[in-house]
Amino acid sequence: MTMKLLIVKASPNIDGFAHKIAKEYSETKKTKDWAVEIIDLYNTDMEQPFYKFEENDFYKNNPTKEILYYQDKVKKADEIVLTYPYWWGGFPAILKNWFDWNFQAGFAFKYKENGIPTGMLTNKKVKVFATCGAPKFVHIMTRTLFAHKRTIKRSIVEACGMKLIEFNLLGGFDGKGKTYKKTLNKVKKSASY
Repeated sequence: MTMKLLIVKASPNIDGFAHKIAKEYSETKKTKDWAVEIIDLYNTDMEQPFYKFEENDFYKNNPTKEILYYQDKVKKADEIVLTYPYWWGGFPAILKNWFDWNFQAGFAFKYKENGIPTGMLTNKKVKVFATCGAPKFVHIMTRTLFAHKRTIKRSIVEACGMKLIEFNLLGGFDGKGKTYKKTLNKVKKSASY
């Protein structure tokens, strides 16, 4: 059975490094006979407007074609890779909006009788590749990196029953190509497993 990879890109810069990461990761996975699907949230026919609860018919069992499209991609994926620029202590708002629309109760999680949520997207592995201009140690010293990783791990990935197997903050690019090459080698190595 062919394993399925879903890569979700959330970078407004078409020349940004998040796109290069997605390309390197997908090409490596294809050599391992994985089926690869890439979603570019800034460049898609399935655009979702800013989330408004009153406009969402998901709870009325009338989901939009966009919700059905994205949920189908997530449902079929064995592995999900998120790649985005890390700014203001987190990911771009478009990625949060994507989670808000598509990872809803009844699909990504359900409430038990006691009101405690339990994840429904089990057996899915998640990897994160976030990029930033500053060196990684800056975000370690300010502890913003730990807060961001914890939010993704606990409040999104584990809350939906998935497993975060890798979290990467890639930063401090020198502009001369050395850091880019080293980083892409790390991405390729990660995709080889």
